[in-house]
Amino acid sequence: MFYYVTRVTILGDSPIIDMTTMLKALGEQLKMLAADPRNHYSSTIRQMMGPREALRFGQPLRRMILALPTMIAQLHRWSDGSGLSLRAMRMQRFVLSYLYDPIQFMSAERSGLFRYLDDAYLISRIYELTLADLDGSGIKNRSDDRSLAKNVPLWIALARRLLPKETARIDALLDEVARGRGEGASRSLAASAKRKRAVA
Repeated sequence: MFYYVTRVTILGDSPIIDMTTMLKALGEQLKMLAADPRNHYSSTIRQMMGPREALRFGQPLRRMILALPTMIAQLHRWSDGSGLSLRAMRMQRFVLSYLYDPIQFMSAERSGLFRYLDDAYLISRIYELTLADLDGSGIKNRSDDRSLAKNVPLWIALARRLLPKETARIDALLDEVARGRGEGASRSLAASAKRKRAVA
């Protein structure tokens, strides 16, 4: 889960984010967490999937998390361009809102690099959906990083197997966002997450 957004100014209801500064800070934090010997990322996946299956999930999903700044930067470049469909524009606006006020899909007990897995899945899904979308000329959006675009579908499939309930909730939310009903769905999910934490 994102724990900060740097240099945020509020104008009305919309956050203005220094994206370059935020992404640099996020990238540094993720790298620090990945290198921390006390990080429980690998052991958490082994507990969830077993030692053998954990080998298939660990490194790809680690790369997905570490790719968060690159994917967010690509979404930002797409949003700066012209020709995005209404569906894509809704998801781009949702990304900015989410960075400022994220929803906690996973248990608060998760720590270290693993706690960013739900964020990485959500951003990957928006990246994948925007990449597959057609612009006003009927042409698909293009990624500046072909390797990233190639790997995202695998990361998404693995995350769905590892976290089926959480990813299903994210998919349902993004469907509502694309239909223009994301604000109400976001409030509902956030309230649900708070209730679960209070019960725990």
